[in-house]
Amino acid sequence: MTISASGALRSAVFSLCLWTGAACAVPITFQTTGSSVQTYFEGHPLASASSRFDGLSGVLDLTRDTPVLANYFKLFAGTGPADESGMSGIQYRTHALSMTVMGLTRSFEVDIGMQEIANGQYQLYAFDLPTLTFDLGATGVLTVTPDPLRTQSVQFLANTPLYHFRDVRATFELSGPLVSAVPEPGSLALTGLAVAALHAMRRRNSMRCRN
Repeated sequence: MTISASGALRSAVFSLCLWTGAACAVPITFQTTGSSVQTYFEGHPLASASSRFDGLSGVLDLTRDTPVLANYFKLFAGTGPADESGMSGIQYRTHALSMTVMGLTRSFEVDIGMQEIANGQYQLYAFDLPTLTFDLGATGVLTVTPDPLRTQSVQFLANTPLYHFRDVRATFELSGPLVSAVPEPGSLALTGLAVAALHAMRRRNSMRCRN
């Protein structure tokens, strides 16, 4: 895996923080890719609805084991007229999404249900977003956990044009172990001396046994 200059700099900064015992923030760059518009109740002249995800990009300054809540998708939703003659059944549409962090991409799908209900309203049902993990090598392991408050069901009026319906948030948390412990030069020198001393002792004992 090729390590970019920015990735190497992040790793170096975090390594310095670990050696000094400081709680340093590391910039983590992410980008999400949204979906095309998904249409419900096609062929139904008296009811229609649509939904879409838009992706976002950003940089978060993350400190190890300190969760940060941030937006990572935008949800758009809209409806057509209400069917006064009766209620349509619930329909689901699949949205293909992805998220990239420091060159690592996770792709996944989300099913969102829509239904026309009484009193000229529609209901967008609760949906599930997966928890994503990214192994960032020496920088650590990033866990992205969706905010359940932003995936709940909601009702809204008929004849609502497709609009920015909701920001979808997630908790970003960086955890360790981040880097392997590297002996300092002084420790390496002491280890070398100890090995040499053991070798000398074994050689001396061997010579005594021969004598």
